[in-house]
Amino acid sequence: MSISVFDQEIPDVTSKRGRLLNAEQRYLPYLLKEVLVDSGFWGGVRVAPRWDPTAEVNCSAMLHQANALVIDLQFTCQDATGRIWIDERFIEQVDVSLYLLDQTDQDPYSPLMIRVANRLSQKLTAVTDDARRQVELAAILRYADTLAPDQFGRFLQTDESGLLQLLGLPAESDPMYARVLRIRDSEYQFIDAIDEQFGTIFNEMKVPYALWRRYQFEFEDYNLSLSEQQPRKLRRVASDYGALLGTYKRYQDFKRNEDEIEEMGSSLQRTLAPTVGRVEGQVLELTGSLDQQYELWRSFLMQIYRAEAGLSPSQDRD
Repeated sequence: MSISVFDQEIPDVTSKRGRLLNAEQRYLPYLLKEVLVDSGFWGGVRVAPRWDPTAEVNCSAMLHQANALVIDLQFTCQDATGRIWIDERFIEQVDVSLYLLDQTDQDPYSPLMIRVANRLSQKLTAVTDDARRQVELAAILRYADTLAPDQFGRFLQTDESGLLQLLGLPAESDPMYARVLRIRDSEYQFIDAIDEQFGTIFNEMKVPYALWRRYQFEFEDYNLSLSEQQPRKLRRVASDYGALLGTYKRYQDFKRNEDEIEEMGSSLQRTLAPTVGRVEGQVLELTGSLDQQYELWRSFLMQIYRAEAGLSPSQDRD
């Protein structure tokens, strides 16, 4: 399974909130990945910058809202044949008791991810062994089709409902098919390396993001309690220097974590650590953002496949 970086559709986003969203869009897919891996229902689960042509199941999401009190996501998951497993909106009211426990090891958004994982597990258990095999083969041939559509497109057909149908399989002795499988294995290794970088982003963001949401909740809760006070009581609260000092310190903590997440979101647009990929004996070091690295990698794979197959750059393309 591959989970792509989430899209977002949040209106009136400020530049600061946009930088925070940039980090959240990469944090949340990895949180879902951890829940899916812990469920034990899935083999390989990876986070990728975009739709993954090698995956048997691709998942994506549209982020509508994410704050200290609620998370709202539209999830879409489909298998390699194009069959939709989930196209559903999930809204979760955050359990604010997690903020009161003053801990960061349990993410307040985990319950929503568990709901998504449960829905996916229900879909998976309903898939027959034959259907699973069809999905596996469809993923292989769809990937082969991205490399050489003239060679492998004849094995695939889209039916009236938009689902991919297998018309046959290449011969096991087909050298071009064997080359596709080797290159696909190299792509798996590269995607694993990209996934590790998403894991690094997730682990670096985990604590400041948890604290930022907790402080956000505390400020909203504090402001609500003040608005419910009588004017006389408000004056008494305002005169309590200790309370004001404590509030100011919490605000400093809030801003510090917000700035850390914002900087993390900005850095994701810049160059990250190079990712090293190996394919057919060649070692490639890719730089840039994860999305740029992924795009370069796909381009290299196409070039290598065409060179080995004796195809010209313009040949075998739509």
